[in-house]
Amino acid sequence: MKKSIYAAMLSGIICPGSGQLWLGKKLLGWGFISVSLLCVLVIMNQMISRAQVIAEQILAGEIGNDLSSIYAAVSGAALDTAGASMSALTWVFLANWGLSIISAFWLGAQQDKQLQLQK
Repeated sequence: MKKSIYAAMLSGIICPGSGQLWLGKKLLGWGFISVSLLCVLVIMNQMISRAQVIAEQILAGEIGNDLSSIYAAVSGAALDTAGASMSALTWVFLANWGLSIISAFWLGAQQDKQLQLQK
């Protein structure tokens, strides 16, 4: 299997940046991994904060303890104004992942060409 395809598959399936690490481009690989990890951590922090607010409202009796009331509260939290920042972070995460796949394929194709010239 060509390095370009293998590296792109690593970045696409395992983790953004893993293909670059496999190709020996450590700084670029760790950069993609860092951006992805930061996006995931911030998104998870926001989700946990929203869940805690809803849980506190349930315990305080502000939200009913039935499925339809909880579902309405969760749906309302998803449509909240803070959702714009989560949406932007999601797009940054997806763009980072896509760029990682493209970069890994391109760097692998360069290494494939060098190997063919050496033969």
